[in-house]
Amino acid sequence: MDTKAFTSFLHSNIPLTEFMDIQAETYTPEKVVLSVPFAQNKNDKNTGFAGSISALMTVCGWSVMYANFHELLPKGNITGDFRAECICNDPEGKQALLDSFAKFQKGKLILHIQCFCGDLLTAEMEATYFITK
Repeated sequence: MDTKAFTSFLHSNIPLTEFMDIQAETYTPEKVVLSVPFAQNKNDKNTGFAGSISALMTVCGWSVMYANFHELLPKGNITGDFRAECICNDPEGKQALLDSFAKFQKGKLILHIQCFCGDLLTAEMEATYFITK
């Protein structure tokens, strides 16, 4: 599949990719490069929105899996409404971020996020969020 056909495939099958205007620049089993325009993927600070960055990276990784193993990929287990939960109960991590920010004008915090469909845990991820001045 060429890049134009893969971009069309993404837009037709994953609605968010069309809204974000994800474009395939390279699509091979060895390498996938996806890009998005800044205009619809920015936040209130006029910088790249973390949600768009995360979604773009997730779709990119999924695209490599699809390019290599599309015939093996199972149907997902999320078949209805779903939700994500993130509990930030790490006082030491929060304090480390604040201390770093006070000293260096930047800090980071590692968050653990879970996705549920009803009561079924369907996915987990760990993400590092950065704050810079």
